[in-house]
Amino acid sequence: MNPLKPLSIALLVALHTALAQEVPTVRTVTPAKASEATFYEIPGRTEPVDSATIFTRATGIIRERRFEIGDVVKSDDALAIVDAPEIDRAVEAARASVEQAIARATNARSLSNRSSRLLKSDVVSEEESEQRQTAAVETAAAVRVAQAELARLEEQQRFSIVRAPFDGVISARNFDRGDHVRGDAASADGWLYRLERLDTLRFVINATPDLALRLARDNQATVHFGEFPGREFAARVAHSSRVFDTASGTMRMELLLENKDLAIPAGLTGSATFTLSPAEGTYLVPTNALIVREGKTMVATVEDGKVRLIEVLPRRNFGRDVEAISSEISSTTVVILNPNAMLREGDAVASAPLTAAR
Repeated sequence: MNPLKPLSIALLVALHTALAQEVPTVRTVTPAKASEATFYEIPGRTEPVDSATIFTRATGIIRERRFEIGDVVKSDDALAIVDAPEIDRAVEAARASVEQAIARATNARSLSNRSSRLLKSDVVSEEESEQRQTAAVETAAAVRVAQAELARLEEQQRFSIVRAPFDGVISARNFDRGDHVRGDAASADGWLYRLERLDTLRFVINATPDLALRLARDNQATVHFGEFPGREFAARVAHSSRVFDTASGTMRMELLLENKDLAIPAGLTGSATFTLSPAEGTYLVPTNALIVREGKTMVATVEDGKVRLIEVLPRRNFGRDVEAISSEISSTTVVILNPNAMLREGDAVASAPLTAAR
């Protein structure tokens, strides 16, 4: 037996044990907090801030049409006048009924007062006095009924003048002078005008989740239109549906855009640009620090001499560096560069720091 053979085997075992116990050294870097603003540009379309389809509640013949499409009107302007002679005659009859009721009430009150005085002298019976008092109360109530009917008819008479509910622009009309129109029984196609308020516009966008979840009320944006080259329009976020559409995966959001000179029409397509600071927890890490395992993007870090894998959400790629979002990363996190595919959570490693990510 060769006496050197047991010695050789012992040396090999010792060497293998030493190699197994050797801690691999990894190059590491600390991430830098992202500071460069993010620019989001998203298409949208203008809409009127207020819109109304105007009907009439009076039935009759159109006598006047005072405005045409494109005309600017003020609140309470008379847009059209409807001749409604039936209502006019009904108002006259109601006024006469009020006068009759007042006359009867005056007479009944006079008789009631007289009977009250005669009752003290026993000239009239108590029963007759009570009857006259009751008649006075009834005729007074009849006056109020007649007055209410007159007020109702006068209100209908006022409806013969079709008025603008707010300042705006006539965008469409649906009648001509001499047309017969029906009031409360009008069908959906019996409208007279469409009125749009355009001094302020809605700019409607369909925001993707990464943008919608970062926008808040009063966030500012700059709106551009191809039809207005070189011009920028300031807008701010006003409303959000707070619901993502299941078909498109986007959320409807509305910006308010001042349009005092009415230069921008409704229905115009443009784009809104948002300038947003990086989201909380956004850091720059080297692109070669990212690894993908089981469909998840991660970075390998060193904590207490051992490997720890942290899931991140990658954002903008700047070539050498990439934005990564995670609540578990900070500016002191030790990130491994070019992590070996064999590295596993909990492996012991030695860190060889390089310069911080840019």
